[in-house]
Amino acid sequence: AVDADTVFQIASLSKPVSATVVAALVSDGIVSWDSKIADLDPAFRLADPYPTSQLTVRDLFSHRSGLPGTAGDDLEDIGYDRAEILHRLRFVPPSSSFRAGYSYSNFGLTEGAVAAAMPTGKPWEEVAQEKLYRPLGMASTSSRHSDFVKHADRAALHVKVDGAWAAKIERDPDAQAPAGGVSSTARDLAQWLRLVIGNGVYAGKPLISADAMDQMHVPLM
Repeated sequence: AVDADTVFQIASLSKPVSATVVAALVSDGIVSWDSKIADLDPAFRLADPYPTSQLTVRDLFSHRSGLPGTAGDDLEDIGYDRAEILHRLRFVPPSSSFRAGYSYSNFGLTEGAVAAAMPTGKPWEEVAQEKLYRPLGMASTSSRHSDFVKHADRAALHVKVDGAWAAKIERDPDAQAPAGGVSSTARDLAQWLRLVIGNGVYAGKPLISADAMDQMHVPLM
C-alpha cells in the first residue's frame, strides 16, 4: 500500500527540483543563472562554436540551446554513462538556432546542473543533498538510484503481463539524474513545495534568496 513515505522515482519532476538546487547555488553566489557553461565546464561543446561560447545555465534549464529534445537519450538506453553522453552532444546537429527555438532536452538540462555544481568541487548528487534535501529534512529523497533501491517502501514500475500488472521494469536514470533521476516521497515533496510557495523561505527561515527563486519562473520561450 502507498502511503506518504512510499518512495517514487519522480521522473521529470526532477527538473524543477534540480532548478531549486541551482537557485540555492545562485543565492550563495557560487554561480549565476547567466554563468557561461564555457567558464564552468570548458570541456563541454555544442555542434557550433558560437553557442558553445555563449551558452548559459539559464539557456540549458530553459531548453533553448538548440539541442534536439532526444539528444543523448538513445545513448543512455544502450548503457553509456553521463560523461560520455555529455561529451557526444557535440556531434548532434541543432534542431533550431541558438535561443530561437524550444526543445525539451534531458541531457541539456543535465549539463546545466552538472556545470553549475562544478565550482563546489562536489558531484551534483552531493550538492543536491547539501543545498536542498538535507536543509528541508527530505531524508527519503536522493538523486542517486542506489539510494532509491535501498528503500523497502518503494514503488516499482509495472507493466501488464497476461492481463495482470507485474513489476518487470527497472529504470536506472543516474546518467540524467538532474533531469530525471530524483526519487522522493509525498511527505518530502511537500517540504519542497513549502519552500517554493514561500519563495525561498521554509518554516520561517530564509534558505534561498527570493531573487534566485524568482528566476525559476520567468517565461523565456
